[in-house]
Amino acid sequence: MTTLPTSADFTTTPGSHLAMRTSLAQQRDYLAGLLGADGLPATALAALGSLAGQYVAKTGAYTVTTSDRGKVINCTGTFTLSLPAAATAGPGFSLLVKNAGSGTITLDPSGAELVDGAATLALAAGRGVLLSCTGTAWVVLEIPGKVTQTATDATAGRLLKVGDFGLGATAASLVTDYDALTVTGFYRNNAVATGTPIASSLFWSVLHIAHASDGTAASQLALRSGGVTSNDMWLRRKSGGAWSTWAKVFHSENLLGTVSQTAGVPTGAVIERGANANGEYVKFADGTMICYHTFSVGSIVAAGAGTFDNPYRSNPNVTWTFPAAFSAVPVTLARAVPPAETSASGARQRAFAAVGRENLIACYQIAAVRMGSDATADVFTIDATVTGRWF
Repeated sequence: MTTLPTSADFTTTPGSHLAMRTSLAQQRDYLAGLLGADGLPATALAALGSLAGQYVAKTGAYTVTTSDRGKVINCTGTFTLSLPAAATAGPGFSLLVKNAGSGTITLDPSGAELVDGAATLALAAGRGVLLSCTGTAWVVLEIPGKVTQTATDATAGRLLKVGDFGLGATAASLVTDYDALTVTGFYRNNAVATGTPIASSLFWSVLHIAHASDGTAASQLALRSGGVTSNDMWLRRKSGGAWSTWAKVFHSENLLGTVSQTAGVPTGAVIERGANANGEYVKFADGTMICYHTFSVGSIVAAGAGTFDNPYRSNPNVTWTFPAAFSAVPVTLARAVPPAETSASGARQRAFAAVGRENLIACYQIAAVRMGSDATADVFTIDATVTGRWF
């Protein structure tokens, strides 16, 4: 490169017109070598190695040279971009690398040198970085890419706007088909949507968690935000591309309530408790039902003679109608309970309960039977429990 003329070449009295012309020519040659000979800004920027002053495209393995200072290297495909030795590049050597394709571009420093603290750096599709040499290694500055173009834009490398996929927004993203979701996010429907826990229902808020990039595995949590007076929550999962049925989540607000079923599948609360004049009952979601009641059967010596074959007993025609009907004949357990003032001797207390038969709605011929000859007319009660199924 031509040497820059000294200041003296222009400030001292020239010996001749030729000497001045020679100094000016040397100055021009120097500037041409520094900035380019055509006087164009683009040529000057390229010659100075200014950042983003030149653009090159690469589609296969390439080794960066010092002449690539400041260039934008636009890469497509999957290959390795090798970096020059840091000592050769020198402190401040920089360039821009963009992965404009769908593959992976691997930045590989020379020898054991590091890039961003690692042996290599993989640039995923859409990612761009500014590489700068420290003289011994390479540092990386991320270049922001395009922002998401829609509320559900899942393009790799794009910056997520506030509100996309329902994150950071005052409302989740609106959808019309929960079965078709493939990207993790928060969603909602204001109109009837496909795939809701309850068909043709409105106002669901759904968290979709994708487990597979091809959309074949996922989980969803749905909460009803309108049309209900208590919290309503459901879960389901996708496996092999097929969604399971929705399963209701039970909690402190819906554990107790009215049990129900459809074709043997529970659809209501887990436990239902009720009472009426005939006693109390508890129904469980699996179909089990327990009824219980305490009632008087009158004097225990209303019938019988106090003998082994004809014991004292209460009126044997007492019927207990269950507080709720069974779907199959239940099992009855009963005990005879003496009055509180019965003598502690035990002779008047010894008794058992007898049940003639039962069906779906009642027990018949219930009596308290004394196990002895004491003829005291004690009034006994019966504690009865019946266990069976409500469906």
